[in-house]
Amino acid sequence: MAFYDDPGSDSQPFGRPPKSYEGGIAGPRRPRLVTDYGSSLVQWMRTRKPRYKGGHQLEVERPSASYVVDMLPPLARVHSPADTIPVRHLHQSIGKSKKPITVVRWTPEGRRLLTGGHTGEFMLWNGTAFNFETVMDAHYDQLQAGVTSLAWSHSHDWLISGGQKGDVKYWRPNFNNVETIDDAHHDAVRDLAWSPSDTKFLSASDDTTLKIFDFTARTCDTVLTGHNWDVKSCDWHPTKGLLVSGSKDHQVKFWDPRTARCLTTLHSHKNTVTATRFSRVNSNLLATSSRDQTARVFDLRMMRDICILRGHEKPVSSLTWHPIHSSLISTGHLSCPQDTIRTWCHYLVP
Repeated sequence: MAFYDDPGSDSQPFGRPPKSYEGGIAGPRRPRLVTDYGSSLVQWMRTRKPRYKGGHQLEVERPSASYVVDMLPPLARVHSPADTIPVRHLHQSIGKSKKPITVVRWTPEGRRLLTGGHTGEFMLWNGTAFNFETVMDAHYDQLQAGVTSLAWSHSHDWLISGGQKGDVKYWRPNFNNVETIDDAHHDAVRDLAWSPSDTKFLSASDDTTLKIFDFTARTCDTVLTGHNWDVKSCDWHPTKGLLVSGSKDHQVKFWDPRTARCLTTLHSHKNTVTATRFSRVNSNLLATSSRDQTARVFDLRMMRDICILRGHEKPVSSLTWHPIHSSLISTGHLSCPQDTIRTWCHYLVP
């Protein structure tokens, strides 16, 4: 549902004083579009029919945009994943900094967007009004600055971030920096992953190693070695004692977190592996992406790829599973500043 803030001069929302112009005359405030993404879910919960009495009716085309409140959320269509694929560009927000943004994460409540880039700063954006809210120093150093990785804990009580110089920082949801591990790695921390219990976390670095840290003790428990080049991605299985990593040496490795032993290595990709993600819905599946312009889906029971996802004309740089539909995967390709077209591909895995 989209609506506008009241632009009248009598009411000033959020306690902000009216903007003054020359001569001391306050002009009208420009209306700002605000989008309420929770309205469709609330409407569905109020009007849905029990499935044991015939199920819900199929949605039909709406005569005007005002009927967007009646759209069904992805949870209402568990058997129709294609209906949850976004097809419309909503908004483009531009910050003051011209440096690249390296990592993007939604806050746990889903109302704000957190970004980090080469400036070493966190930038917080409003996810309903699409406006910039605040900026704060995160991983800034006179020699090396840059936020390279972010990960929220499963309980949403903690945020950890990795920097260009190899440090890892602990943050509360209000972005209070509680702890810093300065010597976590000797090079940039490219990815972070929490254990299912939130007591440990895994880090991948350009120093060719992975490390398992005890979150409470702030100490490194285990060092995983075996990659021959920069480790670009890692993930912790949501239910099993299993780790995965992808590296610039084209290899995908599986690890036992208890013994630090490499269980097996996959050599399916022909270039740098940029992302490795276990499915949170179907725990038997692993998705990987690479600079060889492909993404692959592996079945852990057979330890081989069961599907190759093609369609990108440039290196695939990002990948994610849909949180509800186990058969839906989205990928994005690596783009240069001069590129005018940046491509997202959505795949339905059989």
